Amino acid sequence: MRPSIFCIAGFLAILLSGVFGPVNAASDEHYIRVDNSGKLLKAVRSLKWDSEGPYKAKAMRLSGDIEATRSFKIYAKDIPVPAECLARDDCRKAVTMMIPKDLNGVKCLRTEDVLGTPHCVEALLSEKSMFRLRGKLVDTHPWTYNFIPVIEFVSSVKQGCKSGEFLCERDKTCFQHFNGYCRYCLERPPTACACQNEQGPLPDQTACNFMISGDYICMGKCSDGQCVSTDKMCR
Repeated sequence: MRPSIFCIAGFLAILLSGVFGPVNAASDEHYIRVDNSGKLLKAVRSLKWDSEGPYKAKAMRLSGDIEATRSFKIYAKDIPVPAECLARDDCRKAVTMMIPKDLNGVKCLRTEDVLGTPHCVEALLSEKSMFRLRGKLVDTHPWTYNFIPVIEFVSSVKQGCKSGEFLCERDKTCFQHFNGYCRYCLERPPTACACQNEQGPLPDQTACNFMISGDYICMGKCSDGQCVSTDKMCR
């Protein structure tokens, strides 16, 4: 498979920052309170893990709201590697955390570099902080590891979306960009999302692109609401 026209390092940074994925994701109707790291780790172990990549078109699962009733720390080294990762030779056997800088009450205290991107390994949860958790295998192909297991902290259902974000009414999910909303909320294929925006379908012959793997981008033009590429790999 030939290299992407994108700079792989730059693309990885964009992917991990959440440009392609949701800010919040599908939530079970479940609400728990925790007062120490042991109880939070129990919640983490109950998560169902999904994979994330710019070629995915399916909602990712998420915990219900979790409230910290007292302040405590959590360390990534204490989070067990999921079975989905252990079963793969190309998955990094160490979990990290992703915490938005604007998430109220949850602060990353220490990071480590993973494939050129800082990942949180120690976090402080303040009393009365509320959040949700998502377990995901982030596609980093074709780096040293093809997948990285990550626990992502996201805002609670009650917090709502920020101005300019796209709300998925089905599960109160917030997306920063329409493409992620199209694929993860509407669950439309990347070829269709490449030829749509918030106003609707793009005109025929509009230049478009979509990805079929973590390192292969397909260039094409819109036709009847689909991005059509002449590249045989993309058909």
